[in-house]
Amino acid sequence: MIFTELTEKEFRDFVYKHEQASFLQTIEVMNLKKELGSIPYLLGVKKNKKVVAATLILQDKSILGHYLFYAPRGYVLDYKDKELLKFFTDELVKFVKKKKGFRITIDPNIIYRMRSSDGDILNDDKDRNDEVFNNLIELGYKHYGFNIYNDTYQVRWEYRLRLDEDYETKKTKFSKSTRKNLETVYKKGLKVRIGKIEDLDSMTEIFDVTSKRKEFKSRTLDYYKKMYHHMKNLMTIYIAYLDPDIYLEDTKNLLNEAIEKDKAVDEKMKNCLVGERLKKEKENSTKRVERMKEELEKAKQFKKDNPNGKDIGALLSLRSGNEYITLNSGMIEEYKNFTPKYAMYDHHIIDAYKEGFEWVDFYGITGSFDPNDKFYGMYEVKKGFNGNVVELIGQFELKTGFVYDIYNLGKKVKSIIKK
Repeated sequence: MIFTELTEKEFRDFVYKHEQASFLQTIEVMNLKKELGSIPYLLGVKKNKKVVAATLILQDKSILGHYLFYAPRGYVLDYKDKELLKFFTDELVKFVKKKKGFRITIDPNIIYRMRSSDGDILNDDKDRNDEVFNNLIELGYKHYGFNIYNDTYQVRWEYRLRLDEDYETKKTKFSKSTRKNLETVYKKGLKVRIGKIEDLDSMTEIFDVTSKRKEFKSRTLDYYKKMYHHMKNLMTIYIAYLDPDIYLEDTKNLLNEAIEKDKAVDEKMKNCLVGERLKKEKENSTKRVERMKEELEKAKQFKKDNPNGKDIGALLSLRSGNEYITLNSGMIEEYKNFTPKYAMYDHHIIDAYKEGFEWVDFYGITGSFDPNDKFYGMYEVKKGFNGNVVELIGQFELKTGFVYDIYNLGKKVKSIIKK
């Protein structure tokens, strides 16, 4: 076996169709990270002139003139081949030490447990991937831990939907509320378009207001422009927007429907014995008419204020191996009743089928399935699609230099000071 730097073609040919393929292990991400200041390397192992292992690994400056090395969602290799894993690790350590690196961090795209939609362990945990975990530990890798929340470089918990049936059949297995939202979302004047570079401003603004509301960090417009420049062939931007004319027309139609149904209830009350059930039906019917009248006034005002329409939601999706990922999404809170996320998810799933993906990956959730958890909402919406909770194997690090201990001591001191 030979440890070597790979050409972009060698890397692409091996990694892009590998079962562990991830957008984070791509030439596109390599070029983005290079512009952002990292020093990237494409490294691998060849056996009989054939690539059998590969990784994109990033070098970033740290303390005392030394460096951190990180292989996002790497390495890409057969982790059950202990000889290959050991050879790659040993050679990579030599390479990193020559570059004054003191730590290697990896977070392989390896499933540790596949769980039910509710987060329950399947098959009495017989499919748990202990072999890969143990092989890494035996080589000296230190596991971050089976963390529940998103406190590592990459998410450890994801929610995925396998596209093993046609979409209409798949929909019948979605939750009742999810099916209803998908059926009614377009009856409110809501439309979805594919975003272009000109839409990055709107997307970033929507992500920003969402991040502030949900208390997480958002990327800058400059970052998304760089990302678009290098990764546009992997990206799709979905913009949910309200068309004022369609919104107004749909609302008028819904009001007319409500009025007709209310009249039908009146006729029923004339010809039938009026009991509590019919009284309740009339009460609900009248309330619906009033709601639609109020909505009509809102639609008229919306058209006046936004004659060209308004973007109310955004979704950034990425092609990643055999998955189509919903990387980031957001909406303007004022328009949450239009449920723009469902319209964008609908388009995302349809496109995933068209492009032949095996999975739709709704991406990050936490490992807490308690309805009282503050992050439960990000899981609850995705759960309605009746997919699987996926628990990845997690983050590992390997010491490659004495600065490792100094660095960790400094982190501990900082955490104590913050307390």
